[in-house]
Amino acid sequence: MAGWTGKTVYVDLSSQMVNTVRTEESLIRKYLGGRGLGVKLLSELANAYIDPLGPENPLIFTSGPISGLAPMASGAALTSKSPLTGTIFSWNMGGSFGRELKKAGIDALIITGKAERPSYVEVGEGNIEVVPAEQLWGKNVRACTEALGKKGSLACIGRAGEKKVLISSFVIDSIHSGRGGLGAVAGSKMLKAVTVKGEKELLPSDPRRFKELETKVLKLFDASPVLSKGLANYGTSALVKLLDYMNLIPTRNFSGRGTSFADALSGEHIKSAFELEKESCPGCPLGCKKRVKETGQIVPDYDSLWAFGFNLENSDLKSVFKADSICKDYGLDPISAGSVLGACSELKPGIIEVNRLEPLLMDIAESSEAGKRGKPGNGARKYLSGLGRESLSMDVKGLELGGFDPRGIRGQALAYATSSHGGDYFTAFMVGPEVLGKPVSLDRLSLKGKAGILQVFENLTAVLDSFVFCPFSGFVLNEELGSAFLLSAAGIEMPPGELLKIGERIYNLEKVYNLKAGFARKDDTLPERLFEIEENEGYGLSRQEFEAALQEYYHYRGWDEEGVPRPEKLKELGLNF
Repeated sequence: MAGWTGKTVYVDLSSQMVNTVRTEESLIRKYLGGRGLGVKLLSELANAYIDPLGPENPLIFTSGPISGLAPMASGAALTSKSPLTGTIFSWNMGGSFGRELKKAGIDALIITGKAERPSYVEVGEGNIEVVPAEQLWGKNVRACTEALGKKGSLACIGRAGEKKVLISSFVIDSIHSGRGGLGAVAGSKMLKAVTVKGEKELLPSDPRRFKELETKVLKLFDASPVLSKGLANYGTSALVKLLDYMNLIPTRNFSGRGTSFADALSGEHIKSAFELEKESCPGCPLGCKKRVKETGQIVPDYDSLWAFGFNLENSDLKSVFKADSICKDYGLDPISAGSVLGACSELKPGIIEVNRLEPLLMDIAESSEAGKRGKPGNGARKYLSGLGRESLSMDVKGLELGGFDPRGIRGQALAYATSSHGGDYFTAFMVGPEVLGKPVSLDRLSLKGKAGILQVFENLTAVLDSFVFCPFSGFVLNEELGSAFLLSAAGIEMPPGELLKIGERIYNLEKVYNLKAGFARKDDTLPERLFEIEENEGYGLSRQEFEAALQEYYHYRGWDEEGVPRPEKLKELGLNF
């Protein structure tokens, strides 16, 4: 199995011991790598009832079988139990972290325990150590990057993670931030950062066949307007005008929709207002991140444009840039932070003004008392429940929804409800087929037939996440191309159908973990506001249709009426509990 080195590294921060073992081949065959391997390792290492901020909750960094070889496959997956949601959580990280892990000969890096003092983990070729980091504690991401960036690919937390703010995140290579509060897990371990730099040359097992496949896939990328015209030119801000035209931008904490200032925050306007440079992950032909040449600042993604712009009815682009910069420096999830501010605005109309956005966001980033209700840094649900207004939280399983209105993207509504992470649109990006018409076109205003299609999209996404392909690669890649990459790059023969079976296995394992953690049928739902049809001029979701689609989804999954996988389904997938 040339695609896997078979090496898993355990780092115990409490004892500062490092242990390396060979990964069982059977696990690799069943879970591939990336998200799948991370989820399997978490399920074996961490009881579903553990405290996410306790020393026993591991941070698991995993590479994929072809990380650093295939286009759009240089990142890693980070898996842990989320302190924000209490669910299993696996984040498909951007940047070069996965490539460097692979070059260092590591498939999985598992960090457990709690250091006695602030520390970081330095990974090199044949050398892994826990290094004191008192001089970095109290500093934000930019300062940490200046200090450690030359040591390789860098995953670090800012002050928000140190304070165990539940919406904090790691930031990768100073650009890519995630969701689920995994920055707080690092803070609870006194872990400031992880650096990784490998020296091995990565070569495909069949260079000629791999080159032919790579050329084919790059042509497919170029032939995809979403990728080559939209993301390559504007990044995800390319979505603004289309979503506005289709009236799919939720505003005012999802109490409204549509905006009068889409042009002011659009990718086209940003490109005309600034001289931009592409910022690409290694091996990526798109360069969907953009950097302002004059200042060096990364242009906000659609997530931040929505969270601090449209959601707050704020048309001031400068303030949105500033808010996004604060999130990247402090290590905050912009969707969650913007959702908290949206709720604040609804509770206290007029509180969110352009000149107050920065101090309010700083208050979130600097808050502490992890998990305490009524504290804005602990996410919208815990913040609002502490005030007796939990119904205003626009979340699923504790994770706030992004800026895609599920009332007008019905498959995405079902995807939000069934996601093992909560309100994470990337576990099945139904915006693709329902809004962009890629890779297939689906009627966005109907739930009919979506249940069966959704579970296929979820399984395929789990597969791509286990390769650790970029999430946007799903506009082109499928199980057939994945199978071809495995054979030509790693020398591993695996039929396309078996890859989808791996995706199904991963999704069921995540479901079982969440059930053990206390989640149930009642959690596979959406905020009540989204079902309020009369108040939304007939625009809300029909609860009856939604519930019927959910039951149909359970049926396709092989789960019972309560959303519990049936024993025969688990046996079919080789999952024994």
